Amino acid sequence: MNRLGSTLVPAATLAVLMLAALSGCATRIPPGLELDTPRAAWSAFRQHYCVRPEGKGLRVRASLYYSRTKPAKRTNRTLISLWGDFNGPMRLDVSASIGTLLAHIREDRSGLLVFYPEDQKAYAHKNSVLGATRLGMPFPFSLSDLAHALAGDFSDLAPRRYATAEVVGETYVYTFSSGLTRRIVLDRLGRPVLLEGLTSRSQDARQWSFSIDRYEDAPAGQVPLADKLTLSLDNGERGVLHIKSRELMLAPWPTRSLTLELPEDIVPIRLDNGYTDETIGDIPVIHEDKQ
Repeated sequence: MNRLGSTLVPAATLAVLMLAALSGCATRIPPGLELDTPRAAWSAFRQHYCVRPEGKGLRVRASLYYSRTKPAKRTNRTLISLWGDFNGPMRLDVSASIGTLLAHIREDRSGLLVFYPEDQKAYAHKNSVLGATRLGMPFPFSLSDLAHALAGDFSDLAPRRYATAEVVGETYVYTFSSGLTRRIVLDRLGRPVLLEGLTSRSQDARQWSFSIDRYEDAPAGQVPLADKLTLSLDNGERGVLHIKSRELMLAPWPTRSLTLELPEDIVPIRLDNGYTDETIGDIPVIHEDKQ
């Protein structure tokens, strides 16, 4: 930002806040405006990044770099295709860089279903978050939540009100007294750069972090979206998503496009019904190149 812009921004921010106070409602803050208080940045975040996408669904193609340290060090590079309806099922296909399909995944209200064509095995879990982490996918929240975030909507991950707010360097840090998300960091433009929280409300819940980086340029008046997203769990699992393409769908996906049909002789193994052995390799991890 040039010197003139830097001089005018605080005054513009003050004017926005004064108008909001006088009107009793949130005045629209233009995207790209540098904000000089945590309150103003939070208002911009809620207006720009906690809004339902305009489309009915989306389609995203990305590369995923996965790494873990326990029970053994492992790194994997794969390609993913995510598609589905914002208010319906989500599908995710994982493939090797040479195009070989490694896994087909479907999430809906009944939970998660994963099919490995090479092993001819399928797994199911009523909790999509726990099922995904059990299968070596460090998604600390549902595919639906991830899809919304990829479309720039963090409303299901961000509480409406924060408990505390402080300035840390060039960022604003907010904490929350309830909900699974415990901490959110925004930059001076009100864009999310880090979210932290828990996978569930249970005592053995895992901690997760979700960093958002490399915001692409957007036309004036439009909200920029990030090209790089990193998801991490406290057990050392980490997945880095590099977005290759992102498309909002104006109409819902055809039902057939969101189904996951298993071969007739395949019965899903229930991961939520006494199947607890995670360390001897009985549960496959999606992979391409082991290191």
